[in-house]
Amino acid sequence: MNNLRSALLSKQDLKYKSFHSKIVPDTKYEIIGVRLPEIRIIAKSLSSEDFYEFINREHFYYEEYLIHGLLLSKIKDEKEFYDRLNDYLPSIDNWAICDTVAASIRKSVKNKDVLYNNIEKWLKSEKAYTVRFGIVCLLNYFNNVKYHDNIINLISNIEFGEYYIDMAIAWLLSVMLITDYDKIKTLLENQTFPQFIHNKTIDKARDSFRIEKKKKNI
Repeated sequence: MNNLRSALLSKQDLKYKSFHSKIVPDTKYEIIGVRLPEIRIIAKSLSSEDFYEFINREHFYYEEYLIHGLLLSKIKDEKEFYDRLNDYLPSIDNWAICDTVAASIRKSVKNKDVLYNNIEKWLKSEKAYTVRFGIVCLLNYFNNVKYHDNIINLISNIEFGEYYIDMAIAWLLSVMLITDYDKIKTLLENQTFPQFIHNKTIDKARDSFRIEKKKKNI
């Protein structure tokens, strides 16, 4: 898989590396500086044989860990997909890989009940980004009014206080507010969540283009 690493290095953008390193300060992996569209092209170019060779080997660069996560959606067998995903999640150490991979697994979500059961497990993890991955999956795949009571129950039992977990909860609540305004507004009025989550939810809601001005003013 030296060809893949060479392909990544050939697409290096030093200005983007500097920018991305600033917005992803928590990763311990070395960032090459390859933009996401280029990463997707490189990942898509891998054959089935190269794919398995790659995800079974040790990675070094940030982009390699990201490609690993993106490639998991190629796995057609549901059990293997979740086994591989659960093995992969502890390696995530930053919000960008977490959120990108969480949004990329849509084709692999054949049965929402199976995903939901995994999310319940992820939200109990001691790994902050495994918890965040579960929250972002709730946002991407369960943001429907019929699931909102279950979502509120799930996130109410998360241990708060970790920045990237709390920010993900605020993001989720602000998006739920768009389609379930009265329910989420009541949660805010009752100060249901810690002050940081409460304030960030309001900030994100006020920044949203999908919430009308009157509701923002409230």
